[in-house]
Formats: sequence, structure tokens, C-alpha cells
Amino acid sequence: MIAKRSALILGAMIGLGAMAPVQAADLGGGRGGSIKDDAMPSLMAQSARLYVRVDGSYASYDTPGLTEDHQFDLIDRNISNNWSVGGGIGYYFNKNIRADLTYEHRFNADVSGSIADPNATLGGSRKFGLKSDLYLANLYYDFDSRGRFTPYVGAGLGWVDHKTSTGSVQDACGCTGTIASGSGSSVAAALMAGMSVNLTHRGPAAGTGENYGGGETARNLYLDLGYRFLYLGDVSTGAVTATKPGPVTVVAADPTLTDIHAHEFRVGLRYDFR
Repeated sequence: MIAKRSALILGAMIGLGAMAPVQAADLGGGRGGSIKDDAMPSLMAQSARLYVRVDGSYASYDTPGLTEDHQFDLIDRNISNNWSVGGGIGYYFNKNIRADLTYEHRFNADVSGSIADPNATLGGSRKFGLKSDLYLANLYYDFDSRGRFTPYVGAGLGWVDHKTSTGSVQDACGCTGTIASGSGSSVAAALMAGMSVNLTHRGPAAGTGENYGGGETARNLYLDLGYRFLYLGDVSTGAVTATKPGPVTVVAADPTLTDIHAHEFRVGLRYDFR
């Protein structure tokens, strides 16, 4: 449902963006003429509208929430740093505003925490893996630098599919256990800021000063460097099962990882179609 809504929203925005130049061309100018007589229609005809992108990210995480059996709060909670790769397709509404739909795969990150509560059936450290698939609809504002370097800010909204791998439990007394794998989906959101570097910059086209996808101003290829803050929701694993000593028994309901926040450094390439 979220995917359909994101696609419909972006489709409507693209439709409005495509209609804007046509409507503007039919408006009368202040001197009684028409914008059709100006250079704007030919500039828009030369300008890039669609683009594709590929990205790589390296993320560090804030300390997450981690509870077990709906009552025990784990201590020493941590998510290790990890990498992600992805791509997407986007659209320029004008020289300042663009939007894209992106997908990325987030590679395994190690999650750990410990139960020190004496009331727990099986205390000790917990370790399991977390990987995710992230889908976002993003909107950006490019500041008009009219040069090779263009700062931008942006925001994104979508969802994330999490998967946890089978994990382990190690009690200080020598008891051990396993954590079953799990999965779940959550709302995701992003805030971004960075810089686009025009790798094929040729300077402003004569008399225009435009710097997005048009004429001699910009060719086709950009390097994106930036920071992104991600909210990635929560996910639950499977149940905790004691394996030694004695018979196998389920000792706790699924541990739940909450408030997953990532801080990312991102590098990407953006290619304009003209």
C-alpha cells in the first residue's frame, strides 16, 4: 500500500511538473507578448527531466532499544556499523526541485545486548544479525549555485523490510541458547544534506545561467556526496530457546529491537537523460 501511494504521489508531481512549462508558455508577457516568443520553451526542450542514480552508504547507529519477553530491558545494547548499496529513478521539476524513488539493500549489522535481571529465566548476552531492504520516495531542493558545486537538502518517506538472522545466547553460568530468526516491516524516514558535483561542467549557457540538465551548462553526470539521518523503525526476532544444560525449552518471547536510527555518509552518481 505504501509503495502504491508513493508511486501515485510521485506520478502526480511529475504530471504537474510536466504541465507547468506548457501552461507558462501560454501566458501573456508584461509587454503584451507571449512567453512562447522568449527563449524559455527552447531551454526547457533541451533540459534533462529524468535521471537515474546509484548510491553507496556507510552507517553508524544510535543506541537502540532492546527488550525481551515484553518485560526485560537489555543493557550494553549496540548495532555495529554496516554498508548499503542502492539506486533509483528521479525527475526534475525545475532547476531547484527534484524527486526520486529509491531502493537499497542494507547489509548485515551485528546486534548485541545483555540481560542482567536475576528474574530472567536465561540471562547473559544476546547476539544476532540484522539486514534490511529500504524503499523511499525523496524530495530535494538544489540551491542555485550556477556552478560546478550545488548544495542540496532533502527528505524522504517510505518503508523498510527487516530480517534478523539466527542468534545466540551465552549466560555467565555456562548456559547457552539460540534466538530464532525473524522479520518485519516498518515506516522509514530520512533527512539529507549534501553537495552535488557536476563532473562534466562547461559553464553557463550564454544568456541563461541555468545549471540543471540544459544546454552547455551541465552535461549528464553528477557526483553526490552527503549525510543522511535515517529512522528505521523496529523489528522482532524469533523466540529464545535454551539448549544447554538439560532439555530444549523456550524461555522467552521474541526480543524486540526498537528506535533504529542511522547516521550515514553517502556517495553516489546521478546520470541525466536528455
